[in-house]
Amino acid sequence: MRLLDRHVLTETAVAGGVATGAFVFVLVAGNVLNQVSGAVASGRVSGAEGLELIALLIPGVLPYALPLGLLTGVLLAFGRMGSQQELTAMKACGLSLGRIARPALLLAAAAALLSAWLNLEVAPAANTEYRRLLVGSAKDNPASVIVPGVLNRQFPGMVIRAAARDGEVLRDFWLWRSDDRGRLVQSVHAREARLARATDAAGEGVLRVTLTDARLESRQAGDETFAQPSAFATAETSTLEFPASGVFKDGDNFRRKLRWLTTAELLAAADQGWEVPPGAGPRELARGRMAAMTQLMAHLASAASVFTLAFLAVPLAVRVGRAETFVNAALALAIALSYYLLGSMAAYVQDPAFRPDLLVWAPNVAVLALGWFLLRRAARH
Repeated sequence: MRLLDRHVLTETAVAGGVATGAFVFVLVAGNVLNQVSGAVASGRVSGAEGLELIALLIPGVLPYALPLGLLTGVLLAFGRMGSQQELTAMKACGLSLGRIARPALLLAAAAALLSAWLNLEVAPAANTEYRRLLVGSAKDNPASVIVPGVLNRQFPGMVIRAAARDGEVLRDFWLWRSDDRGRLVQSVHAREARLARATDAAGEGVLRVTLTDARLESRQAGDETFAQPSAFATAETSTLEFPASGVFKDGDNFRRKLRWLTTAELLAAADQGWEVPPGAGPRELARGRMAAMTQLMAHLASAASVFTLAFLAVPLAVRVGRAETFVNAALALAIALSYYLLGSMAAYVQDPAFRPDLLVWAPNVAVLALGWFLLRRAARH
């Protein structure tokens, strides 16, 4: 008996581990191509920081990869054993399908507990640090957000362009500043420029630009019709400051998303309400509390899906009885898409009266019911 259990466990663990690794690679690669590679190529972060960003992505994608990986692993393992008549031989020895699948389901239960820990503690911290590292690159070295040869509109009311960048120094620097109506009010050209973060007298973040060999062209103050000639000035060195607090999102200005909160923070938000303004009415307070509780339940439901999808995969693999990797992988994707479609529909419900914190469990309940029905049918044959 122990030999059979080890065999089933090994088959499932190997197939599930390979499938999970493949899904992690795909999910991480998408983020690397979308964000990390651009940040490294533009010089916003160093190569070492780029590797750290990639490492921080893994805890965030593992909770998504584990359900897909275990689902695919069970389909592959039991599909192969079914096609090679191993399951038939085990049943001939008096073992039920549920007993045969017990090692795989225990593995899925352990993976579900791991996924819950990742969802509630590790992934929120990793996602927060990932964003802080990306934002911190602009905070510590604002010049890092400027890609040479590309117009930059990240700083409000300004367009910046530089021909080249050497660390903190921008060469052949251009800056165009506009008013609230989008009309050009000042243009600046300098041989070199240094961008730095500073704080004004009111404590707001500002962008300080130190220019070398600068030429400034400014519209006359109060010239609404642009009838007055522009004012020109040149300077060997000059310093300008512009509001830029929205760019430097550190400290209290760093806004965390609800799904980035840990368990303790979600429970606190469920008690006080998520983003509920002072003096809010009972309805707003109830919605804020329900949003936090729904997110907590969504984390737990996502972790539980590792087990429920694996449970459904056992009778499906026996019913399909195919050993081909492509067929089982396609079946796994179809099941996963159906599951996540149901989950997305439940997530759209926000009215506390409809209990969205309970609705997020509906896909798991449906999958368990279908898996139990198919398992009972498969046990008769």
